Amino acid sequence: MVSDAEIERLRREADTIMTRYQEVETRLESAREESGDHWDDGELSVTLDSPQGEPLDITLDLHADPASNAESRYERAKELEAELERKREIVGQLAPLPADPVAYLLCYHLDRVEGNYPRSMAGHLDADRGHVEELCEELLAAGLLERVESGTVKQRRVKAKQADEVRQHHTYYRLSREGDHLLRFLGEREGQLNVLRHLPDGRRLAERLARGGPDYARMTAEELGMEFEYVRHLYRALRRVGLVTDYEGSTIKASERKLKPKDETHRKHTYFVTTDRAETLLRELESG
Repeated sequence: MVSDAEIERLRREADTIMTRYQEVETRLESAREESGDHWDDGELSVTLDSPQGEPLDITLDLHADPASNAESRYERAKELEAELERKREIVGQLAPLPADPVAYLLCYHLDRVEGNYPRSMAGHLDADRGHVEELCEELLAAGLLERVESGTVKQRRVKAKQADEVRQHHTYYRLSREGDHLLRFLGEREGQLNVLRHLPDGRRLAERLARGGPDYARMTAEELGMEFEYVRHLYRALRRVGLVTDYEGSTIKASERKLKPKDETHRKHTYFVTTDRAETLLRELESG
């Protein structure tokens, strides 16, 4: 994921390599004269003191000299910075947020419960645990989440738990101040407009509903050749930010559902429709 933290990490590694140039060169030369696993992937893992005096784990290209190892990081940081700037021009404040509907749902979940751990969050969101763990780390690196300090988590601070207090055996996360500001932004018109630009397929699904009327996740997935779980989470994320809503009627008239016209459809699934705000924003994007 492109983030300021990743760019800073690359530059810090490059600065450290150049500051410890002689040490890096010695380590590389020694490794080239020895057998070991580093020959399998052509990489050498070392720990160096940064210019600030902090230990830093760095993976070096075994076949490159110290200057080339540093330069590759400077160049990559420059590329990522340009990419991040392009993203910010398009999606504004949403640039640090992973373009993944589950990431949106995680933030809203933590806003409601104030603190939780990945396995529990995966259960609440009906999402893959490994995927949730990865997103938590990405959101943490982006500054949108923070880890809850170790110890006992009080019930008043973790609403997902029912006991008076919870002995913390897991890594708990909560929204950071930046994460809270992001959710506030998502509640605004500009934030919702940027969601349609930021979420892959978000605009596509919203336009489908606006054009064709009510639809449900499995039908959308089948007709568009998309993964059902992804579509289900995408609809939920769009609903959470106020771009789609549940269809409330018990039957759907033919005049309402142009996607699959018949006299009427008895509603056996959760059908979604676009909100007035979404339709206004879609017209704005089309005209722009």
